[in-house]
Amino acid sequence: MNIAVQIEEVTLATVVAEALTYDSDEGEMVPTGEDITVGCLVAQEIVKRVVKDDQYPRLREQVTQLRAGLIREKLGPMIDEALQGKLRKTNNYGEAVGPEITFREMVVEEVRKALNESPNNYGSQKGTTLQIAVRAEVKKAAASAVAEQLASMGDLIRQQVNEAMSEEAIAAAIASVSRQP
Repeated sequence: MNIAVQIEEVTLATVVAEALTYDSDEGEMVPTGEDITVGCLVAQEIVKRVVKDDQYPRLREQVTQLRAGLIREKLGPMIDEALQGKLRKTNNYGEAVGPEITFREMVVEEVRKALNESPNNYGSQKGTTLQIAVRAEVKKAAASAVAEQLASMGDLIRQQVNEAMSEEAIAAAIASVSRQP
């Protein structure tokens, strides 16, 4: 039994597979409708090797920027869809609770809760997370202002000590000169 495979021509545009993505609703990989070509695979391999190589830093930087741009381009619509899409909150049992809200509204609500809750249940720090953060920043700013004032006063004190020492040195020199016969 002889099996013969004959390939006429392979170019960078030759399709070798269909792109797949994971569908969380179905729990399986589903086709995206995009084709994977030899050129795509070659480009992916070049990117992998260039990003790891320290020999060509400018090329690595350009490839990294291009890759980041492509990732942003692909993820942007998905993120917008997630932010604008409607969600329903659930309880610990997975049962729907309350009206549908957007992801953005949910994030704002969670941030508001986090800022207004007490971070410490044992009572060593009083106030909400926001109050504690503001208090810490005020302390930092006050400490910085006091340190600046002390530094400027230190310069003034040094200057006065130097002047006093100069005056004493001049007085001592005059006294020693006037005592000599």
